[in-house]
Amino acid sequence: MTSPDDTAAAQRLVDAIARRAALHEAMGVVQAWGGDDVLERLGAQRSSAECEAEVARVNAVVDAAAEQRADPDWGD
Repeated sequence: MTSPDDTAAAQRLVDAIARRAALHEAMGVVQAWGGDDVLERLGAQRSSAECEAEVARVNAVVDAAAEQRADPDWGD
């Protein structure tokens, strides 16, 4: 049986993985747009909240541009 502490720890892990995946997706987008200094562009000198907001913004721009097309990274 799973304890509440185990469930909370698992949720924190899932959240951290989701944040990392979003960050890496945004970094890939910025690199594709011609940026070599990706970490600096995504806010190496900004707070975590500001970085997460920028990641969300970049990913939203890409998602909107995708117009429901298949993701080439997944080969669909």
